[in-house]
Amino acid sequence: MKNNGYRLIILLLITIGWLILMRKMTAPLDPGIIITFEFIGSADKAMEFLGRLKDLGHLDLLTRSIFLDFIFSLLYGATFYYAGLWVCSKLPQKHRLNRFQLLSSLIVVAVFSDLIENVSLLKLIYYPPADMYAYSAFFFAGLKFLFLTIVVLHFISSIIIVFTGKKSS
Repeated sequence: MKNNGYRLIILLLITIGWLILMRKMTAPLDPGIIITFEFIGSADKAMEFLGRLKDLGHLDLLTRSIFLDFIFSLLYGATFYYAGLWVCSKLPQKHRLNRFQLLSSLIVVAVFSDLIENVSLLKLIYYPPADMYAYSAFFFAGLKFLFLTIVVLHFISSIIIVFTGKKSS
């Protein structure tokens, strides 16, 4: 299990490095704009939003950010996978939070949701915007954030349990 901790640290550093690189490559684009676009909700709103970004000269930065996010999705997925594996190995065997299979399934679904969301966003940019793509991006972004929130809460709760030594089942 010692290797899982090393893998976690290495993947965490690579993921943080990639995130920093993404932000440098898409500056001065505000990261909040990406979240706004993920939850745009309709083709009409997307066309208006993309038109404003084009006027500001930021449409290329948004597109670049989405392409870079494909790699980021895989990196944070692997990082969360090894974080879950590491923390579950530290929990007592019969502990109710020691559910790595469920946790890893949530991570895989979150990563695939992010990838599908990215494809939908690119479809909104490169093709005539359709409500189907906006709805798809909205749905899969929500699913991604829901599952990642569950994973992060599990990780934080498990870390607290591991470091306080609580043995409840």
